[in-house]
Amino acid sequence: MINIRKRGNVYQYCFEAGKVNGKRKQITKSGFKNKNEAYLAGQKAYDEFINGEKVNECEMLYSEYLDYWMKEYFEVNYKYSTAKRYRESFSNIKKELGNYKLSKLTPYILNQALLKLYQTSNKKEALRNYQKVIKSSFRDATYYFGFIKIIQRVTYKYLGYYHLN
Repeated sequence: MINIRKRGNVYQYCFEAGKVNGKRKQITKSGFKNKNEAYLAGQKAYDEFINGEKVNECEMLYSEYLDYWMKEYFEVNYKYSTAKRYRESFSNIKKELGNYKLSKLTPYILNQALLKLYQTSNKKEALRNYQKVIKSSFRDATYYFGFIKIIQRVTYKYLGYYHLN
């Protein structure tokens, strides 16, 4: 539970972090102009403490991430032919999604981009390749690199079938 106190002209949040060597440990921070500001900062700090991780917004563009992902992860862990096939899909994906920040991409934006990519190619195999690239890039951004916290779900419907990740 978060406690808010006024200390002079500023507000402070405080919450219990448990006992260390038999003594109570509290986490506090002061210097907030109003009570609401202190509460919001305290809630964020408490969530980070409970979940054990700090969530940083990734400011990297998706096109920059694709290049980084290919160089740092994909070329190291996969065969040359697979990396080459994925790299061929990058140019079209970058045209549709490259200007979005990695942390701001939503399932709606991803599905709209897949729809546009499918309309330009009109091939199911091309759509599957685009979908594989997007899904695996988000999986690795979440679990391998830690750039985003929640993996984005890519779903696309064509010819009456759903393809889920």
